[in-house]
Amino acid sequence: MAFELYRQIVHLSGLVFVILAQFVRKEIVIAYFSLIALSFFVYSWYVRSQEKKLENLLGRMESKFRNFTLKFERKNVNPFSGAFFFYAGCALAFLFFPLNIASAACAMLAVGDSFSTLAGKKFGRHKIGGKTLEGSLACFLSSFVAGIFFVSPVISIIGAFAAAASELLIPKLDDNITMPIVSGLVMFLASFV
Repeated sequence: MAFELYRQIVHLSGLVFVILAQFVRKEIVIAYFSLIALSFFVYSWYVRSQEKKLENLLGRMESKFRNFTLKFERKNVNPFSGAFFFYAGCALAFLFFPLNIASAACAMLAVGDSFSTLAGKKFGRHKIGGKTLEGSLACFLSSFVAGIFFVSPVISIIGAFAAAASELLIPKLDDNITMPIVSGLVMFLASFV
């Protein structure tokens, strides 16, 4: 459980970028989310391609950084794929939706996905596919709280429901992509009603 707690703290750190997005132009937000996602993608490829430690000084320094960062990664997955999809999902949300809705959707991803995982692992007893009812409820509640900082409570509750449902109903795709896109789309459409 301690491993997962550290992973989710890293996941929550994505909120820093959502908060920063409130102070810069939308184009810059999309660019920095895309650049961060690309950086994780390239570094993931690099880590997978290296079978042996490099012998030079730069290689040894990179190896120490790699060993530290890999402590936060799950086994048997491409390294940093979660981070890549997190930032790519946020970049897409900011590309497609207005600032307040994209911010709410990405905050729901950072907070809701983290609390979902922690609650599901700690209290999960009732399975729904590969997830738990308890984790989904934690996702819904924490997503709602995260969303009200950016949108109205009514829009936030609708978005939180969509975020939690997307984790359950679209299991084959990475939830770091589906949560901000689905919740953002639902909040965007609900804002017209």
